[in-house]
Amino acid sequence: MKKANYVGVDNLLQNRAGKVGSNYVPTKGNLTAYVVGDVLIGNIRPYLKKIWLAYNEGGASGDVLVIHLTDQSVDVKYLYHVLADDKFFNYNMQFAKGAKMPRGSKQKIMDYIIPVPSLEEQRRIVSILDKFDMLTTSISEGLPKEIELRRKQYEYYRNQLLSFPDNKATA
Repeated sequence: MKKANYVGVDNLLQNRAGKVGSNYVPTKGNLTAYVVGDVLIGNIRPYLKKIWLAYNEGGASGDVLVIHLTDQSVDVKYLYHVLADDKFFNYNMQFAKGAKMPRGSKQKIMDYIIPVPSLEEQRRIVSILDKFDMLTTSISEGLPKEIELRRKQYEYYRNQLLSFPDNKATA
């Protein structure tokens, strides 16, 4: 297995930010296979909100829950958005066990009630939430870049405005 296809709690990013490539792949132990469209949730310290919608196939550690959708009446991106919601993570924390490294309850997660409107309504909801996600990502990534560009533009014009030919400078 390649590092890019292995998902452990360590390479799932906090606050629904997806995942990065793993620094290692275990050579022993059982992995849970995942496929494109599965929802992977970090089960240690659920308050970190580690969740990822798989866009490739691979294997996950035992501390990552792999949710494979089998119900055709549920859109996978809709399921992802429902499970990425704070309500789900707050619910998960209610039943987590352990103080230092709380672990979510797999059974309670399976008992979580998911409202299932029509597929058309699910897709409408996904469309809206995807736009919000894009705007949020754009703001968090784009805003620092925009500020840096404006800073360079300011420096350029400041330098232009304060550059005088030697013969016109008076003091």
